[in-house]
Amino acid sequence: MSASKFTLLCNSNKCRSKLSGFTWVTACSHVFCDQHGSEAFSRTPATCPACSSMLSGKLDVFRIELAPSEQYKAMVLVRLQPETVLEISHKALDFWATRLDVCRNRERLGLMHLPSNVYFCLWLFVNQERMLMETFLEN
Repeated sequence: MSASKFTLLCNSNKCRSKLSGFTWVTACSHVFCDQHGSEAFSRTPATCPACSSMLSGKLDVFRIELAPSEQYKAMVLVRLQPETVLEISHKALDFWATRLDVCRNRERLGLMHLPSNVYFCLWLFVNQERMLMETFLEN
């Protein structure tokens, strides 16, 4: 299944629209439509509207085009070492896997009425507890 079959939604509780065109991405892996991202990140210091993380680093929040041109993609990756390209790809796939897992579980549990940031925090807590238990049982 290609990633193009999946849709990202704005993480603003006011919006939740399908993302297209330009999108704002945070270091805490939240995404926002251009309108809500522009509003939220024009303030200094920037704070993530979904999880309240401080976004004070130079690359903690940036605006991207969801469908960049082939020329842009080639220019960005052409000078990088293969290991770096693979690392970037791995992080992008992790992002998508996490988003899809969160969305599927949220729908399966009938928790679509919860704000996305509340559900995401619950999901993180449960998965961290599971990983801690697995680590404990392995040792």
